Amino acid sequence: MKITEIKCLVSTDESSGHNLAYVKTLTDEGIHGVGEVYHVGPDMASPYWVQYFEEQLKGQDPMEIERNWALCYQGARFPIGSSGLAALSAIDQSLWDITGKAFDKPVYELFGGRVRDKIRAYFDIHGDTPEQLAEDAKLNVDKGFTALKASPLSPAWREMRWNDALADARERFKAVRVAVGDHVDVGFDAHAAIFEPIRVLELTDVMMEFNPWFMEEPIRMENRHEMGELRKKMPCALATGECLYTKFELSELIRERGVDILQPEVCIVGGLTEMRKIAFIAEAHDLVIAPHNPMGPLATVSNLHFDTATSNFLVQESRNFTLAEMASVTHVSDVVDGYFPIPEGPGLGIDIAEARFQEFPYKASFHRGDRVNPDNSIAYI
Repeated sequence: MKITEIKCLVSTDESSGHNLAYVKTLTDEGIHGVGEVYHVGPDMASPYWVQYFEEQLKGQDPMEIERNWALCYQGARFPIGSSGLAALSAIDQSLWDITGKAFDKPVYELFGGRVRDKIRAYFDIHGDTPEQLAEDAKLNVDKGFTALKASPLSPAWREMRWNDALADARERFKAVRVAVGDHVDVGFDAHAAIFEPIRVLELTDVMMEFNPWFMEEPIRMENRHEMGELRKKMPCALATGECLYTKFELSELIRERGVDILQPEVCIVGGLTEMRKIAFIAEAHDLVIAPHNPMGPLATVSNLHFDTATSNFLVQESRNFTLAEMASVTHVSDVVDGYFPIPEGPGLGIDIAEARFQEFPYKASFHRGDRVNPDNSIAYI
């Protein structure tokens, strides 16, 4: 079997402003595979990277996944950044999809088979006020979720005195605990928006009364040494890893002892191939994996195959999909009583609805939206 073509499909989801970007790899035996590209912002960079990698991979055996990954990564000469790795991650997913289809097996079987019968999920909850956050928490616990994640800070925290922001953070968590009780795990995502490690410790301290599960992305991810220094002082688990690339950066984080819960992102870390290697490195250091996943249903299925076969997996991030996301694929995996079912194959067991991309073409790049401090200096987002 040989690779004959690799396509990148991009469509703008007008409901969110995000772009949906998928890869489809075709072969001379009529078997194709699919994968999802991370929407890093300048999303039209992804088709150019896919085209660049296609030039290297045409004529190659799609089942030689390790060799093909090295051909792309090492062929780029310099370490690849976000757009390039987003493209490579999607291609990698598509090659595992092809291989599973060729053997008539789900991808997780190629990873060594299942180690669990269902996959625990947590749900991202939101609310501008403590009352709104508590309402969303109860709504999703009533749906069967046993684990949640929220922002610890008000959306308006940059306009508040820091001590007032801390008091509000305590009230947010207290309201959630009152709404759902002590039996639900609740993690928090600071979203790498806090620059000073001491502020993170102050924030975590005011929340410890209500038993936080973890604090995610407590400070900027660029400084792995400071993440390690912070973890020594953290009173709860530190979760991070979504913004790091490949096993090399994740390994550095582990060497600096800067993490308790690793959160690699399958659509940007290097695909399923790198996710597996990172999991093995983590397991050797007694660390667990909770895959980052703000992406669409295709990426979710890729993660579920990884989760099924990974012994040190902890929990899978989940959220509600937009109508455009659901229309972009052949089916969506739903959480039932707090757990995803084991995915079915062959391959990833999901396909792209290409007509959606023809009907709703790409319109514009995605921008997260600028944030500024009260003095008009640029804030982290």
